[in-house]
Amino acid sequence: MKKFIALLLITVIFISGCTVTRVDNKEIGEITDIILGSKNNLKNTVFDGYSYYLPKGLKIDNKDEYNTIFTDENNYRYFMYVDVISFYNNTKYKYKVDDDSYYSKRLKYGKKTGYIEINKVKNKYFIEAMYNYAKIEVYVREKDINDAISNICYILSSIKYNRRVLSTVIGDNTLNYKEETFNIFKTKKKTTDFLDYVKEYDNIDEKDVDEDNVEIDEE
Repeated sequence: MKKFIALLLITVIFISGCTVTRVDNKEIGEITDIILGSKNNLKNTVFDGYSYYLPKGLKIDNKDEYNTIFTDENNYRYFMYVDVISFYNNTKYKYKVDDDSYYSKRLKYGKKTGYIEINKVKNKYFIEAMYNYAKIEVYVREKDINDAISNICYILSSIKYNRRVLSTVIGDNTLNYKEETFNIFKTKKKTTDFLDYVKEYDNIDEKDVDEDNVEIDEE
C-alpha cells in the first residue's frame, strides 16, 4: 500500500511538472531554454487563423484584429501583435544582439526564431520579445522580470497557425496588408519614450472581444 501511494505521488508530481514549470529562481536564459526548448501543445485561446495558450493569471483586456492586450495579476499590461503576414510569407530576419541592453538574446529553438531584449527605462524594465512570428511588449519592475518572461514564453511558444484559414483571410489579398507599419523584427531600443508607450496603450478604447471568434477554456 505504501509503495502504491509513493508511486501515485511520484506520478502526480511528474504529470504536474509537464504542465507547470517553476521559474522563480531561474535566470532569464534558463527560463527561455526550459519553456521554448520544450514541446508546447497547450492551447486554450482560439482566433481565426491561430491559437495559443494563455497562462493562468492573465486575462484579455482588448482584442482588435491581430493586436491583443493582456493584464496579469500585478496589473501589468502586455501588448501582443501576431504577424500572420510574415508567417504566411515565411519572412526571415536575423536579430543582432545588443551588448548595451540590460539583456539581449537571439532565440532559436528548432525552426522557430526570434529575440528577447530588455532595456531599463527610468526605474522599470521594458521587455520586447519576438518569437514564432509574434511579438509581446511589457513594462515591469525588476523583481517581476522572470514572471513576465515566463508568461511571454508560454504564449509565444504555444502559438499555432492555421495556414488553410489564413489563406482564405489573406491569400491573394496579401498586397492589402503591406501598409502595416508595426514591425515585429525591430526593437524600440533605449530611445523608447515609455511615456508615449503608456499613452498609446493605456488610453486605447476598450473593445469587447468577439465571442464568436474566440474560445477560451478555463483549466
